[in-house]
Amino acid sequence: MERLLEQLERFAEVLAVSRTRHAGSWGRVAVRRSLRWARYLRHVHGRFRRRGPVRAALEEGLRRLQPRPGPDGHAGPCSGPEPASLRSFEGLGCGDQLLALGLLENAALQGPALHELLRHLRPEELEDPEDPEDEAGLPGRLAELARRRAASQLLLPLLGPDPARAEPVLRRTEAELLLLRLREEARAEAGADALLLDRLWVQLPRPRWLDVVAEALLLQPTPRPDGDEDEEDPGSQSDLGPSAATPLLAWLLARPAPLAALCRLLPAPLLASVADRHPLLAEACLDLLSGWGCCLHFDLVRGTWVEADPEGPTWERLRDCFRCFCQSPAPLRNQARTVLDTRRAQDGGFEAPGLSVWTDLLQYIGGEEPPGRGEDAETPGEMPQIPHLGSRP
Repeated sequence: MERLLEQLERFAEVLAVSRTRHAGSWGRVAVRRSLRWARYLRHVHGRFRRRGPVRAALEEGLRRLQPRPGPDGHAGPCSGPEPASLRSFEGLGCGDQLLALGLLENAALQGPALHELLRHLRPEELEDPEDPEDEAGLPGRLAELARRRAASQLLLPLLGPDPARAEPVLRRTEAELLLLRLREEARAEAGADALLLDRLWVQLPRPRWLDVVAEALLLQPTPRPDGDEDEEDPGSQSDLGPSAATPLLAWLLARPAPLAALCRLLPAPLLASVADRHPLLAEACLDLLSGWGCCLHFDLVRGTWVEADPEGPTWERLRDCFRCFCQSPAPLRNQARTVLDTRRAQDGGFEAPGLSVWTDLLQYIGGEEPPGRGEDAETPGEMPQIPHLGSRP
């Protein structure tokens, strides 16, 4: 293991140097050996990606990679942006792409070294490749990366002076790419899609991540321009829809923390739309919301419902979610009303405000008229007013 970690550190340095002027001293042999190292790391990545202890040791070693003084005495090679990509286990699988891109973009690379690189990008010119499959795979992966970069460049101008207008387009694009990547991972190896989602959950900012997840769960198939659906390309984006989101939904239902974050942070109308699309998710969300509601208690001094846990959801969040759920189409609306009615009955069926959070929720969403109200009653959509402790009659 120590030997392997040492090789990883050395390759991180090679990767960094490939983008500097010092790569001008490379020849054919240096390029050939560097690409051979990269193919070896891809082999390591494929072999150990499902072996937990070995993978954990490699990830820890990659995180400990420290910058070393470079040939010019300044920041070490490992401090550049590309070696940072190698500090994750997934970076091992794309080291050859990073190396090839670094060399192609480096104007200091001399003719012989550049010709050797181009030979590896055109595998039919290799006389005796050691691994034909890897050699053929590198050009294809670079071409796919180029297409994605070109697509991102086309989307960037949409940001313009008004980013809000571009937000739906960018979010939908990210959702489509997420579903396509999950499909690729699942085809490559069983369970790889769930591992990818675990990594994204840990690494990405939560609000943005939840927005993309919600968009992916709401994604509708894109119809073909000619209207012909019989010869749909299974690899295209037009068949991305509810079935394509099944692995994402299964992962979400099996992970309590992401599911709780979805219910806690996603805007209530958007959460209701996602729950309405997926009945299993609706059931899970309602279970969470009802459990959170049981943790609220009525504060007589403040005259409102408060959470026992400062990090827990507030009365306002619970109120907004149930209101949106009860305003949704029939299946979700009926589910939400059933939960509220059942919980109120379990609480004792109180009708006076301030005694049961479920009674107050039903009154707030206009589900029923509280007893004793006449012509001067408040509108059904308003929260019943509770007198504060010590207030004068």
